[in-house]
Amino acid sequence: MIETAANAAPPAPQPEEASRKKRKVRGGLECKLGLLLGLGGLVGSRLGHLWIAFDVFSQFTLQFALVTIAFAIGLFLPRARLFAAFILIILGLAAISMWPQLASRYPMAVTDAPQDSREVKVASFNTWYSNQQVDAVRAEIERLDADVVTLVEVGANKKVALDALRGRYPYQVTCFTIDYCNLAILSKFPILESDAQVGWEGPPYIRARLGAELGNLTVFGVHTIRFPHSRAQFRQVQAMAGLLEATPGRKLVMGDFNATPFSRIIDTVVSRTGLQRLTNLPSWPSRVGLPQVAIDHIFVSPGIVQTQSQQIGEPAGSDHYPVTVRIAVPLKP
Repeated sequence: MIETAANAAPPAPQPEEASRKKRKVRGGLECKLGLLLGLGGLVGSRLGHLWIAFDVFSQFTLQFALVTIAFAIGLFLPRARLFAAFILIILGLAAISMWPQLASRYPMAVTDAPQDSREVKVASFNTWYSNQQVDAVRAEIERLDADVVTLVEVGANKKVALDALRGRYPYQVTCFTIDYCNLAILSKFPILESDAQVGWEGPPYIRARLGAELGNLTVFGVHTIRFPHSRAQFRQVQAMAGLLEATPGRKLVMGDFNATPFSRIIDTVVSRTGLQRLTNLPSWPSRVGLPQVAIDHIFVSPGIVQTQSQQIGEPAGSDHYPVTVRIAVPLKP
């Protein structure tokens, strides 16, 4: 019996064609899940403005955005979707790490220092309490050659480094006599008065008021509690914002805030005090030279002008990179 064309079975797909069809759909589900993960992280990072516990997600906003973009691109590729997404993520993480390195190698002028101002370089460095490379820390501070330096997590073993730096930084204040206080301010300019506080509702801080040589500038070194303790961290920065508001004159605030520019924590500092944040370069972690999050910051009062782009230094055994910037401080009120 002869089959008609209508009743004839469709020709079986060739092995090569079937294999091609199968490859086209592979990785689609995984890319969709990755895309949802990235979008969920981005949404969570914004929910911190409604419920502070979610602010922990804001620390990784860049990474969540990278995951979202990578899986979205992978989803629309005809093949190797998952592989392409992972490659994009790896390249993106590498780019985030290279960003501060390149920015520091090729700093750019921002503006000229106004008349009746003094241009200075300022630096903030979390030296890491357990860091035993004391000579490396001292050498890096000397290499940075900033005019004013705030130091965080200065363990007792680093006191010898501070003593060795007195030739370059004759004006120093520390809070080692206060329990659990490991902050310091080093200055090339005279310090008129200073104080420090730990165990209050705000974060540990050290404060120094400089003389007329730097416009009676008040310098703060700050170290907040780290995420995921977002509630306690938020209470700390609210109290710190109140203290900054009550401090007269121009201010320079530096330290380890354990929060990125995308966080409610940093937004609170800026919105409550009117200070300008000058930093956004990833400074942590320093392991294998791959910093991913910007948690070390420098803030200045209105009227203080940034004259050169921000930079990072060398970790010198710390898990943080130091951050530096050049500013021009008005010498008159």
